[in-house]
Amino acid sequence: MTVLIFDFDGTIADTLETIVTITNRLAVSYGYPQTTPERLKYLRTLSTTELLAQSHVPLFQVPFLMRRVRQELRNEVDSIQPFGQLGDVLLALAADGHSIMIASSNAPSTIRRFLEHHGHSQVYSEVYGNIGLLGKASSLRRIMRRHRLVTGEILYIGDETRDVEAAQCQGLAVAAVSWGFSDRTALVAQGPTFLADTPEELYRMVGEFHWSQRRSLFTGSKRGGTVETPSYVPHVAD
Repeated sequence: MTVLIFDFDGTIADTLETIVTITNRLAVSYGYPQTTPERLKYLRTLSTTELLAQSHVPLFQVPFLMRRVRQELRNEVDSIQPFGQLGDVLLALAADGHSIMIASSNAPSTIRRFLEHHGHSQVYSEVYGNIGLLGKASSLRRIMRRHRLVTGEILYIGDETRDVEAAQCQGLAVAAVSWGFSDRTALVAQGPTFLADTPEELYRMVGEFHWSQRRSLFTGSKRGGTVETPSYVPHVAD
């Protein structure tokens, strides 16, 4: 079995424009500059550390700002759409027998409302939310422990450099998607296992990961039961 753990905002749901609108609305209250289209283009090229340094929000205020953004986003969720053909791809992945979860900074209630609105609730076995901005690595570790998962059976999918960093911190294979927040060049610099430019590419890469996993399990059983973590070939195009 392959376990697919998806990020939500920017990976499944096209929330970028809505989040920028919300954060611009809150800019005066939290004392940071509004994000212009030109500045957004620049911010998308940064790593997580660089982004925090450019945010002009004191670190102690970040959790409060995130909570406020989540609250505002809940009111906008019915107008948010999934990316392109991703909905069909997710249904196909579930039909293929993969176990699919979500691990997100967004509120679980907002995520579930989105999934119900678009008829995708049945796709996901678990939804984990309210993860801190820099807390995804530890959350992935807790998810692995709770479900007794090993690294070689998990593929994490996300759109930000921090998603790639979190997965790599836990020794997980990671598929970065270029249709979300982080710029493609910034994602490439993080060295993800896969890089998908379309949902259809993501579907193919999941298949490659799955069969690589199966081959590794077969090889391990032939060697007397020692199962190795699969060796993946990065699919990061020029």
